[in-house]
Amino acid sequence: MIIQNCGRKVALSLGQKGFGSVFLLLLFLFPAFSSANGEIFKSETSQASQSLEDKTPYHFPPVQTHKLISKFNGQTYEIHVLIPVSKKDGSEKFPVLYMTDASGGIPISEMTRSMQTLAELPRFIIVGIGYPVDTVFHSLYLRQRDLTPSEMERGPYNIPIEGIAQITTGKKMGGAAEFLAFIQDELKPFINNTYSTVPEESGYFGHSLGGLFGLYVLFNKPETFNRYVLGSPALWWDNEITFSYARDFLKTHDTLNASVYMAVGGTEEIAEPHKRYVSNVYRMDALLRSKALSGFTLKTEVFPTEGHTSVFGLFHSKGLRAVYGPVVCPPFQVAGCK
Repeated sequence: MIIQNCGRKVALSLGQKGFGSVFLLLLFLFPAFSSANGEIFKSETSQASQSLEDKTPYHFPPVQTHKLISKFNGQTYEIHVLIPVSKKDGSEKFPVLYMTDASGGIPISEMTRSMQTLAELPRFIIVGIGYPVDTVFHSLYLRQRDLTPSEMERGPYNIPIEGIAQITTGKKMGGAAEFLAFIQDELKPFINNTYSTVPEESGYFGHSLGGLFGLYVLFNKPETFNRYVLGSPALWWDNEITFSYARDFLKTHDTLNASVYMAVGGTEEIAEPHKRYVSNVYRMDALLRSKALSGFTLKTEVFPTEGHTSVFGLFHSKGLRAVYGPVVCPPFQVAGCK
């Protein structure tokens, strides 16, 4: 007898009829056996997955991107939200750090996330504020408008890159008040309503014109943030107008609930002497220390061999640790953490 089974031929002699009968019986029984065995396998796999799930309660949430149009200046902002390593059940709440110049993504976000994961930096949500362009260079005129407190005579940027966004109507600089209103009245409520945040814990991170904007906020709406990391602030803007903001604030205030970190690269003033990056940081440091302000802390650093862009990584790492302090509740620790 010849039996074809899945393309294979099996020969059975007349003397093998008993064996053949048993073999046919197994063929009929095999589907039921296979099905029952499959159910057992599925059950064991499901139990193993559940066991693994119980052992891995943390995850890295993907970066979320939102587009918000501000009623204050009509600008479309691209908002990137980076949540630190956290429990998958969403039971944890975090402070928020708002970072300017996040066009194309949050600068060195993976380094921040790694520091938080390995307990070298407290965990907080980063909200990167950018524009719908690819890089910070494509947003030169947009950031110049939003991050500056006043208008001044200034020529175009001498950077021959295609695709730089232009401003055709409205203010071309001096839009800090409108940008701050966007953050206070539109962005922060959106973030606090969408994510698990600690609303009273807001920080700010800015570099160059972003550092200038941070000082503008500090002296005009200090309640907006309570932690500031300011790199290479452009204090040269509009005949160093920010010093007048600082003096006016110190005349009328005895309290400033903020932790501030300022830093600058030591070679910045060599590259652009007329902007006095280093000298002005020293001046601002001295001015802020000239009066004892309740609730205020300040740390200032100069990195001697760094320039305007190379200083970024250093002041990012040291500044965040300075204003957020040591890790109190590291990830993966249950005991003693809220």
